[in-house]
Amino acid sequence: MNPPDYVEIPPYASLIPEYEETEQSSLKLSPSSLGLSTKQLPLASSSLPASPSNAPLSPRQVPGTPSSTNGIFSNFSSMVVNQALASLPSPLPAQSTQRRNAQLLSAKDPLSIPITSANFRRFIAKCGFVFWLQDRGEEIIMWRRGWKYTSAWMAVYAFLCYYPRLTLLIPHVALLHILVTTYYERYPERNEENDDEDVPVPALVVHPGEGSADWLANVQAIQNLMGTVADLYDFVVPHLSHLTWTTPMTSPIFFFTLFSLFALIPIIGMIPLRPVFLVLGLTPFVLTHPYVLPTLPALIKPFLPKLRTGLRRVVDDDQLLEKHWAAPMKEVAVWENERWNPSTGWTSTNLRVGERKPWTRGQDGWSGTVEGTPFDGHVSSNLSFALPPGWKFVETEDWNVDLVGNWHKVPVDEEGWIYTDDSWLDPRTTPLSSWTNKGMTRRRRWTRRIYKV
Repeated sequence: MNPPDYVEIPPYASLIPEYEETEQSSLKLSPSSLGLSTKQLPLASSSLPASPSNAPLSPRQVPGTPSSTNGIFSNFSSMVVNQALASLPSPLPAQSTQRRNAQLLSAKDPLSIPITSANFRRFIAKCGFVFWLQDRGEEIIMWRRGWKYTSAWMAVYAFLCYYPRLTLLIPHVALLHILVTTYYERYPERNEENDDEDVPVPALVVHPGEGSADWLANVQAIQNLMGTVADLYDFVVPHLSHLTWTTPMTSPIFFFTLFSLFALIPIIGMIPLRPVFLVLGLTPFVLTHPYVLPTLPALIKPFLPKLRTGLRRVVDDDQLLEKHWAAPMKEVAVWENERWNPSTGWTSTNLRVGERKPWTRGQDGWSGTVEGTPFDGHVSSNLSFALPPGWKFVETEDWNVDLVGNWHKVPVDEEGWIYTDDSWLDPRTTPLSSWTNKGMTRRRRWTRRIYKV
């Protein structure tokens, strides 16, 4: 007899002979006999067979407390799992997780909606300690419990940096702390009146019931942790392309890593590890101090334009050909001019007839008209003008915005713009609010290198 389609048999298992029909055979059910598909399998704990392995589906109800099936959150975990697994194929792919090794923890059980629902409920009830540790660590690092509390942890870390062998005693100290704490909870101080009374044994761990405040707090923490992990993933993954030889940044990263590796090998034995780990460990505490954290953007902002410009120049230099390195090179510039309109915003099409053109070569905004148009808001290589005889644009790079802004006495904004009034006067880093109705303009500088042929 062949097994039903919804039954997944491991490759190392073998079928046993079919037993004779008994009274228990009438209890065998399948999704097809019930008229259900794999997606329609019930997710509640009652849908699972009553066996010891499936017993801890939800925390034990305390007598006198409302049942978890009577509240608005009774089927919360089932709804979440059902929504997450709504896109599963029907029937489920057989042994898709055992593609490498059946003994891996990730492939311990086959993909199953009832198992996922049961484990999700158990996880919600028992993951509170994870977020407790997370909250305590955040309180320490972010100075949430006062300077004395965080300073004490900083002192402990500094002490361990200079006596690192004491870290071997941390498990013993932690275990003794737990034992002493639980001792006083088990045997509190007695007086003569209650000396003969039996002290009730406190419960080791009390799991929150479904729908309780602690249970919902765990769900909220899981929700926020999932969002944080997704945000961190979205932030990191776009930068990983620099490590796959698909962007111009890969070569500088490779050569810098290779150079730093050989530079560290001769001096690695002379590096004092204790002060290094002391500085590395205490730096996050200093940066997250309530007085330091608000001022960090203002302290870093002046250095960002030069840093971005330097990194961009490193990338452009890495793309230069031998003919470029062998020839004299210099930099040329053009200016982009725009005017504000309340209905269309900033654009060069708002420039009036008879005033400066969208692209000019002179800093005054009038001389040296430039041919070409911007492409999707960015300058492309077709923006060109007549160069002196014997000079050509560097073919391996494009026009770049001048983010440093040394061409003007007024600092530029983050995108290299300098704002002026309706008459291109009174330059400022940010426009005045009074200019919105009267009219305002702006300009910025683009640069590109040329080489002599």
